[in-house]
Amino acid sequence: MRFSEYLSRIGQGENVLIEHTSLSPYPRLFYAIGNSYGWERVLLIDILDSSMPVIRWLRLAGFTVPQHIKRIKAGGISEWGEVLFEVDPHKDPGIFLSRFSNWANGYYSKNPGTVSVVMNPEKLIPLQNNNPRFIISLANLGVAFIGNPTRKTFYFVNTDLADRRYVALLEEAFIRVIRTDDDGKTVIVKSPEDNEGASLEPV
Repeated sequence: MRFSEYLSRIGQGENVLIEHTSLSPYPRLFYAIGNSYGWERVLLIDILDSSMPVIRWLRLAGFTVPQHIKRIKAGGISEWGEVLFEVDPHKDPGIFLSRFSNWANGYYSKNPGTVSVVMNPEKLIPLQNNNPRFIISLANLGVAFIGNPTRKTFYFVNTDLADRRYVALLEEAFIRVIRTDDDGKTVIVKSPEDNEGASLEPV
């Protein structure tokens, strides 16, 4: 089954964890999400400009990615895309997480059918000195939106970099987990359907 076909099975209110490595072709999965659901529905939550290597890779590979994807900018210097909201992840983590949560709630209520893509939230953890409380708070932020029928969300997490405790919390809570390795093999690790262990073609 193609990953783009699998996307049709994902319902509103679901959170999907996509575990990737630094060398895996995960940009293809990002492209499939935008291309399948429609880029106009995508809200990119961009942690420390993590989308930039993805966009460059896709464009050099010949994929067309729109210039004006809606974007929440959490740190970084790039002004790429249509920046709707900006937060500073270097400041007090409680304020940062609260501001983001309040803004996202308002956005989802006004824009039902949003497809959120959270790009590499694990990069926030070293900024808070790997604080266990922050790890739990960051994971809980994602869990809080599960079941919200106004959106579906995809988390891209680099398992070469991520704190294992954070990954484990997301794996436990999220509805689906997909893993893509260096060789491009993409596997359904967790699913509410009877297809765990099945392989997916990237696009």
